[in-house]
Amino acid sequence: MSGKLAAAAAAAACACVALSGCTGVPADERPVVRIVEAAQPSPAIPLGPFLPTGQELATLLATGPNGLLGRPVEGDADVLLRSVADAQVAPAECVSAAYRMQEIVYDTSPVQSVASNTWAGGGFDGPPVSGFFGVVQMTDPGAAQEFFASLTDQWRRCNGQTVSLQSPDHGAGEMSRITGVAFDQRVVSAHVLHASGGTESPTGMRAVGLAGDCIVEVELIDPRAAADGRSAVAVADAILDKIAAVR
Repeated sequence: MSGKLAAAAAAAACACVALSGCTGVPADERPVVRIVEAAQPSPAIPLGPFLPTGQELATLLATGPNGLLGRPVEGDADVLLRSVADAQVAPAECVSAAYRMQEIVYDTSPVQSVASNTWAGGGFDGPPVSGFFGVVQMTDPGAAQEFFASLTDQWRRCNGQTVSLQSPDHGAGEMSRITGVAFDQRVVSAHVLHASGGTESPTGMRAVGLAGDCIVEVELIDPRAAADGRSAVAVADAILDKIAAVR
């Protein structure tokens, strides 16, 4: 091949590479892969500051300044209560309405951290008022929303139900009647009447709310005639407002 012919062949080959229409040199049509960083779980935070103070409770519940606030309990899922087991209670789906902050209620959810406290108030000339308050942080807001949606559906179905609890440590079982289930924008509430051995306890007021990645639980025992389920909702709202202000 002469020098001129070799140069022409090389030029033709280069032109073929440059043109997408040439056969034998397919265009790279592979999809572009973009690596997106996975959503990170919420870091565990101290939840104790979200719990109500003694002064806040005295104001919200109109009990006077003589209340006694317990020491907060904080930790991970291990500090959830274990006083109810699946084999002991029926219907099991109503545990969340009848009993506060139970481990079996949260055991399928990604719990990040937990804090709770107890309180007793009331004047010397009136019946005692007591309360339990808890905050459970999930790994992200989506998990908290999913938990709250499931719980509100359970409470709706459990309205009017009687929950039977058989304790292996006590001969007599406990019956709990769930009534007055009500729904607010971010809180679900109910009345729970516990009876054991034929003896009734004062009606408890339960409220559970959602704020960000946190679930709030409140239980009040208030035998005063003027007490109603809104008291528990008011306390839950106060805790939720604290969380919403910083989350």
